[in-house]
Amino acid sequence: MDELMLVAATPFKRNNKNSLSIKDFEFVLSFDLKWMAPDVASKVRDRAIGAHLLKFSGAELVPNFDMSKIEIPHGFKPSGSIFKERSTIEDIIAMIVANCGKNARDTTALINKKQEQFDDLVDIEVAGLLTAKELGCDIDPLYDKVYGKVFSKDENTT
Repeated sequence: MDELMLVAATPFKRNNKNSLSIKDFEFVLSFDLKWMAPDVASKVRDRAIGAHLLKFSGAELVPNFDMSKIEIPHGFKPSGSIFKERSTIEDIIAMIVANCGKNARDTTALINKKQEQFDDLVDIEVAGLLTAKELGCDIDPLYDKVYGKVFSKDENTT
């Protein structure tokens, strides 16, 4: 299970709620659990929104995945890797895991298979979006990011 997804799910699970204010979400991460400073909790919240794990419903944060499928392991505490920037393909994999009930390993295999179907002529991110679309995921939130990455490459490279 994706660590960022577990961190994003924890405040909702802890409060047994389907929505939380930004303040309440960050309070759980920083003061209740003492996992991180409040400014870091804000950055983690922003990363979870950017990865489409959380979204806004009015002024409230809501999970963008099925909370009933999330089990927080006993004694779970995020590692330092939660704070590193994720690649585009990692965001695509996290989106598929969050929305389609697949695990990261199976998702990666599906994306690799899709890329092989195109004889490796498409970037892995494009194969990821195609896989996500086939699985019924809404790819709109990541489409522009992939488009920018694919078409910002130097046209002189082969």
